[in-house]
Amino acid sequence: MSDIRNDEVGLFLARELETILSRSFEVEYADIKYSSVLPISTEVASGSDSYTYRIFDAQGQMKVIADKGSDLPRADVLRKEVTLPVRSLGASFAYTIQETRAAAQVPGMQLEQRRANAVRRAYEEKVQDIAFFGDSASGMKGLINSDQVDKIVPNKWFDGASTTTDEMLEILNEAATRIVNGSNQKETPDTLLVPYDVYRIISTTARSSTSDTTVMEFFLRTNPFIRAIEPLNELAASKSVLSKDRIVAYNRSPEKLQLHLPQTLEFLPPVRTGLEFTVASHARIGGTAIYYPKSVLYVEKA
Repeated sequence: MSDIRNDEVGLFLARELETILSRSFEVEYADIKYSSVLPISTEVASGSDSYTYRIFDAQGQMKVIADKGSDLPRADVLRKEVTLPVRSLGASFAYTIQETRAAAQVPGMQLEQRRANAVRRAYEEKVQDIAFFGDSASGMKGLINSDQVDKIVPNKWFDGASTTTDEMLEILNEAATRIVNGSNQKETPDTLLVPYDVYRIISTTARSSTSDTTVMEFFLRTNPFIRAIEPLNELAASKSVLSKDRIVAYNRSPEKLQLHLPQTLEFLPPVRTGLEFTVASHARIGGTAIYYPKSVLYVEKA
């Protein structure tokens, strides 16, 4: 007994005095929002390398003619085709036989499921990135930075005390009405996407010192065709590839724009190499097609 050093080891090992909580915790990530702000289409075949949509433009006019007139003006329909690419997305995870045995001894480990969830998260993040910003290498388009969309730059921005509520409302009203006026009243936006800082300001700033109504509430009440104002991280220059903060006004109808996902995420059967199993995943994406560019407008900070 004299050989045991109780002052160094003690009666219990340190691990034996530690309680392992039954509940585990996951690292939290930013919300995935593409599916809530964009209509999604799976119409394109998963084997296609591209997809094409057609735009028809009816042209012609009537005129006053004589009863026996033969010089009738001709009406016609012009057709334009737009072709966009479809590309594959892929990732994988792996596990060994020994890892599965070891994981089985730890309650709640679920090793394979956790790694599959990591792949799914990577897929959602990549789809969101392409949905919003496209992919310049392949030519896929995005909602937030399309070269088809008009942009305006107001003199003022949402800078708290330095911007009056009237100026805030002027920016929001310009975002909504410019689409209507710029399309000869053919297009009407129903959604505004704004940076989180802008959302915080307009949702907490009172319309006036004598009003309980916020700037956002007042704007929505006076622009009934705008159904939603939603915050989006990617619209802040500090959190995306944009050089300036931006607001996106648009019509969310699938008749106006769609995110094309010919093949959503699929996991292929595990492939064994020695004592390791690899699970590949695959998806197909065609970016965001804006069928009517005049139904979208960018409002950018100066």
